[in-house]
Amino acid sequence: MIAQDTRNKQSRNIDPKSICLFNHKGGVSKTTTTFNLGWSLAEQGKKVLMVDLDSQCNLTGLVLEYNNISDESMASFYSSRENLTMKPIIESLIMGSSPDDFLKVDQGKLLPTSNQTLYLLAGHLDISDLDSQISVSLKIATGIPATKNVPGNLPRVLQNIAKREGVEYVIYDLSPNVGGLNEVILMSSDYFIVPTSPDYFCFQAINSLEKNIRKWHKEIAKFKEDNKFENDFPIYNNPKFLGVIQQKYRPRHDRPAKSFQKWIDRIRESVNIKLVPSLKEIGCAIERDRIEGILNNTDLQPYDLAHVPDFNSLIAISQQLAKPVFALTDDEIKTTGNVFGHAQNTMKESRDNFYHLFNDLAQRIIALTN
Repeated sequence: MIAQDTRNKQSRNIDPKSICLFNHKGGVSKTTTTFNLGWSLAEQGKKVLMVDLDSQCNLTGLVLEYNNISDESMASFYSSRENLTMKPIIESLIMGSSPDDFLKVDQGKLLPTSNQTLYLLAGHLDISDLDSQISVSLKIATGIPATKNVPGNLPRVLQNIAKREGVEYVIYDLSPNVGGLNEVILMSSDYFIVPTSPDYFCFQAINSLEKNIRKWHKEIAKFKEDNKFENDFPIYNNPKFLGVIQQKYRPRHDRPAKSFQKWIDRIRESVNIKLVPSLKEIGCAIERDRIEGILNNTDLQPYDLAHVPDFNSLIAISQQLAKPVFALTDDEIKTTGNVFGHAQNTMKESRDNFYHLFNDLAQRIIALTN
């Protein structure tokens, strides 16, 4: 019992590493990537907390197997005081409570997944109300001092929850917009990753992402200066860009088909020529030599963290069973996917490839963040 208490005390002294998955262009498999990456980090022996900060709550629905449970069960989940969700956090912060006041009261437990070291802080639709309040506060706090703590309170309470629970990695699933909530969470995080898909609109998104992050960096710096915040203010304003995850392309002979390769190359070029140099000017990108060292002996180029092809029906099966693709059993692929023979063997091979892709990705992220 004493040994267990000692481990619990030591876990609370851990400073969790926080990673945002963000792209203000939707449809890039951000939520699916959050879930699979979180699971893979947990498989590496890390205690991981996924935080659903998207008002669509897709990550929460995925973990709760939304398609397989009733509306009554969902309502019961959110009304139960046994479950810690974003709902009471949002209500508390909108009412003006401090993070310390929130944590003094037992607000329930984090939602466990079927992986014993992977947890979820479930999202809520009302996150959009907090988003609006943060956006306003960032602009008027100097004129209305009572609002100046609003932007920092959300990252503070999330950081404190993670530390209290002994979490080693926090992964934020952000909504595809450039609102105030995304601004304060990304700029308070340690690292961020940009999921992309090979198309014209993602290429354009990389260009606008550079402008938005520089704008956020300038706004937060001014906000901190105007309100005379000290060094312990939780929006640190220097998240490190780790790279992109290029995904959702059709492979041909184990390589992206030509039409997809064109956009993969253009996105990579934009990242290396425009995004990274601009982020380095404000201290928001990891050094190229560190990336090169980690990617040594791979086919990947700097700031390409992984290439993940479109696994189509495997994703649908994994979402139905609330498991990552690589955790699907042969029987689950056969019965849930209703496939046989060659098609079944192809799906099994894809599952195994998916496992290796995300296992390697998790190891790269651990190496880059230590």
